[in-house]
Amino acid sequence: MEIVTGENQKKLILQTHYYKASYDEIKALYLEKLDELNHNVVSVNDDYVEIYSEIPHMEVIAKIIMQDPKETSIDFEIHSEFAFGAKGKAEKFIETILSAIEAKYEFKGVSLHK
Repeated sequence: MEIVTGENQKKLILQTHYYKASYDEIKALYLEKLDELNHNVVSVNDDYVEIYSEIPHMEVIAKIIMQDPKETSIDFEIHSEFAFGAKGKAEKFIETILSAIEAKYEFKGVSLHK
């Protein structure tokens, strides 16, 4: 099963979220949260602004894009080996990450660049 966030998603949690922060700030917070959630960080690619992590039965690719020095977005591509319960687990992961970011950085909105 695959769950992907993006500008044109209908469900709010799956829309691209934007924050008043830099790429490095969001990346550092995201990596810290992955460690807390016991995700194994497989690769961090600053050229493609992607972070690949995994836990058993689930792989996550986060794409963090700095639109300008004061606006950065985050999107997720989540792959699960199982169909049953995967959507709920993926949305809970996304919600956990977004809540952590919003606790530290100003939330600017969703799907701002459709």
